[in-house]
Amino acid sequence: MNIRLEIDSKHNDLIFNALKGESAPNANVRIYKKDGKLYFEIEAGSISNARAAINSFVRWIDMIEKIASLF
Repeated sequence: MNIRLEIDSKHNDLIFNALKGESAPNANVRIYKKDGKLYFEIEAGSISNARAAINSFVRWIDMIEKIASLF
């Protein structure tokens, strides 16, 4: 199962730097920037592993966005 998330935020650099070293159990995650956007490619052996990885990264992205908006 392969999933690709595309993020277009004014905080892309902050999100990238905060999450580039993160990983997910039972999933391979690749994070990169291209054309001003941020991409997360998640490869997992099952839907439940992919869902767990997506949930983790989306929560982290949401948290970073909320904190960055305070400044």
